[in-house]
Amino acid sequence: MPNAAPSSSGAMDRLKRDLSSVSATHLAAGMQNVTRTVLSEGAVVITRHDKPAMVLMSVERYLKLEQAAEPQLDALTRKFEDLFARMQGDAAAQAMAGAFAMTPQQLGEAAAEAADASGRAPAKPPARTAAGKTTGA
Repeated sequence: MPNAAPSSSGAMDRLKRDLSSVSATHLAAGMQNVTRTVLSEGAVVITRHDKPAMVLMSVERYLKLEQAAEPQLDALTRKFEDLFARMQGDAAAQAMAGAFAMTPQQLGEAAAEAADASGRAPAKPPARTAAGKTTGA
């Protein structure tokens, strides 16, 4: 069985500071009180030899943690499929053909207009030397 206590002292200090603490001995002797504390506060740190060994938490808190850890694959899949479907239409094909036909100047202006319409500031182009090379500024 792996060591249940966190290895970093910072994590141990955070557990002691943020959660109620109960020794394993007191847990065995006073499960009713510990249960009340878990249900009112959400979690309790169980200590063994004065060191955090485990966390006893409510089912509600556990389910929230579990849900937060799961990727929202269904929502991401729907979002991808919607985006992909929009990219397959005639309008998207015409827009891409138009973009490829634009000069660099026209493309830059179109990008700036799109950024303004979305409320985002357009990125500033890099500075160029007289020879047309990027200076990296």
